[in-house]
Amino acid sequence: MKKTLLLVVLCFPSLFFSQVVLNQIDDFEDYTNRNWTKNNSIPNTNVYDDGPLGVGDNFLRVTSSGSGTGLNLLTLNNAQWTGNYYQSNGGNKITYISMDVRNSGTNVIFLRMSFKYTVSSTTIEIWSTTNAVAVLPGEGWKKINFQIDAANVVRVSGLNPYSSTFNNVQETRILHNDAPSWDSDPITAVLDIDNIMARNTPALDTDEFSANNKIVVYPNPANNYITIYNNDNLVDSFKFRIIDITGRTIIEGNSKYNEQITIDKLTKGNYIIQIENENGETTTSSLIKN
Repeated sequence: MKKTLLLVVLCFPSLFFSQVVLNQIDDFEDYTNRNWTKNNSIPNTNVYDDGPLGVGDNFLRVTSSGSGTGLNLLTLNNAQWTGNYYQSNGGNKITYISMDVRNSGTNVIFLRMSFKYTVSSTTIEIWSTTNAVAVLPGEGWKKINFQIDAANVVRVSGLNPYSSTFNNVQETRILHNDAPSWDSDPITAVLDIDNIMARNTPALDTDEFSANNKIVVYPNPANNYITIYNNDNLVDSFKFRIIDITGRTIIEGNSKYNEQITIDKLTKGNYIIQIENENGETTTSSLIKN
């Protein structure tokens, strides 16, 4: 069946997509890239196997070289992911975009989404998600959410309100950057993506933005100390690792919830803190050292 579909796609390569609607999903099972393109020299590829569902599950692979014309890790869409996300703030308003992701490279990827609306030749509105999702090498497929309501995106350029852009999105990007941006930082990376979905509630089973994730790193940004707060487990122990953006473990040890962890020897920058509780469950969060 999939071979037959592939022949049809090859014979009729021009696919037509409408603008964004609630609950739409790109699962890449049609052997195309679903209009997710790039602005560098390394093309996206549709991989026919080993997606989140395993054998026979297609996914999109995005690659960057970290140098030359392939240095940035991003993919963009100006077809079915354009249009009216805001929906006059009604029941069809899109407030989350979920997706399955996997880091098949060796460097930590700080993933975020950004959106553009060109008002005029002199005014370009760009908004980017406030928080990046850390995608670590070797952790396999995981489902993540990007919350894109007004409280969880930040203006990168322009002067108009949130609704101005999200009523009229003209380009959507998935990119690597540890700060809100329209462009990716240079990185050597391989990012796998599947099941990109427009939602008005968060997807379940996510690491970074789960409604059930009760662990908080505070303060963040931090200077000399951080504390891992967990309202349900006041004294339980856990293992932790603090990882830099190249994937190296800088600090590791054991601690307890609601007790201080010293980070004064870290240099300024962005890190990942990974926590493993006594049941072997892991939680990952970003950490900024001042």
